[in-house]
This record gives sequence, structure tokens and C-alpha cells, in this order.
Amino acid sequence: MIKRIVSAVILIPIVVWLVLFANGIYFGVALLFIGLAALFEWLNMDSKGINTIKTAYLSIGAFFLFVFIFYKHYAIYALLLTFTVHLIISFSSVKKDDVLEKYFMFSGILYVSLYPFLYFIMQEKDGRGVLMILFISVWAGDTFAFFCGKRFGKHKLAKVISPKKTVEGGICGVVLGSLFGMLFAYFFHLQPMKMLIVAFVANITGILGDLAESVIKRAFNKKDSSNIIPGHGGILDRLDSIAFAGFFVYIITLWKIL
Repeated sequence: MIKRIVSAVILIPIVVWLVLFANGIYFGVALLFIGLAALFEWLNMDSKGINTIKTAYLSIGAFFLFVFIFYKHYAIYALLLTFTVHLIISFSSVKKDDVLEKYFMFSGILYVSLYPFLYFIMQEKDGRGVLMILFISVWAGDTFAFFCGKRFGKHKLAKVISPKKTVEGGICGVVLGSLFGMLFAYFFHLQPMKMLIVAFVANITGILGDLAESVIKRAFNKKDSSNIIPGHGGILDRLDSIAFAGFFVYIITLWKIL
């Protein structure tokens, strides 16, 4: 628990600075490196280390993330080029397990491509405030879900995927996390009801993101994606909820709901 608190005390101010005060390009660069670190974790889920094939996927993943973050209008071309290279890499073996393994590696590139949507939110009107509300509400929701689940949890949310998560904890996290988001709207001079929508969508989809990553870890019999963040696990572990939340919140900004 001490390691978890210390890591949070160090990382939260960095996130706040990047989101609210830093030049947007720094946030984009940070997401690029975070995405690559997460992709590294994804590729190493089998705990076999990095080889030539995995290095190739890291390289094409870096290319796609760079284009998507900084030149998103060309993203579709970069994605098709990345997929084409993936198919060429697949020429190395026609064994079913080898082919499926390479498709799993390619899916890792698609997964970490959810992170740039956080940068896209920042570029929208009132984007920095909206993005900060997203982080705050998801952090609050996760915290309330944990403690409410321990105290009141009786019904398993997804027993096979994540045995410790409960329906009661999930509901508590969504409700209180959403209220937190609405309350902080006043601090950022944003419309409370609109931020309630942001926080609600972020918390609901954040649960889905958490479960989605848990499926991968269960398949590889791993508790954490890595131990890079003391007390918290890996990049994938810390951003599983945020990744899904960022994508869906960006979608509702495109719908002009906000």
C-alpha cells in the first residue's frame, strides 16, 4: 500500500501538469512513449522476452502511434501500411499458433491506439478541463468501487474475468465517480450537467476497459502487465480504464453533446 501511495503522489502531479499547464505537444510526446511502453508490455505478456518479431511490431507500432498522434488526418493510410507490414511479417510461418500470435501482437498496436484520443480531447473546446474531469472521475470511481466493493460487495461482476470486482462496487464507483466529476466542473468553470455526462460515460466505459485488459492477463495467467509502477503494476494496468474512457468521451465530443 505504501508503494502504491508513493507512486500516486509522484505521478498525479505530473499528469495534472501535462493536462492543465504544459504545452500540448509535451502531452502528445508523453502519450507516444507511454503507448510504446504499453505495447512492450502487451508483446511481453508471454514473459518470453523481446525477439526480432516483437521488435518489428514495436517499430511499426511506433510509426503508427506517431502518425496518429501528430498527423491524424493520415492515420487511415498509416494503419493500412502498418497492417500490410504485419501481413508480410506473417509470411514467416504458416503454423496456426504462430499466425494467431502475430495477430495478437498486431491487436496490441490497435489497443494502445486508444491512448491518442486523450490528446484529441485536449484539442477540443475546453479540452483540458474535460480531460482533467475524465481523469479525476475515473480515479475517484476506481477508489470508491474498491472500498465499496470490500464493504458491501456480494454479487460478482465478472467472476471468471476479475473475481474481486462486484456489482455493488461497480455501481458505487460509477455513481460517486460521476458526482465527483460534476463537482469538479465548478472548479474548471465547466457546465456541471455536461461534466456529469462525461464522468458517467468515463466510469461506465472505464469498467469495460478494466475487464478487457483483465481478459488478456487471465489468458496469460498474469496478475499485472509488468511491475514498472511500484504498487500499481504496469502501464496497461494503470490506463486500462482511461483508454476506454478517453475513446468514448471523445466520441461524445464529436456528437456535440458537450
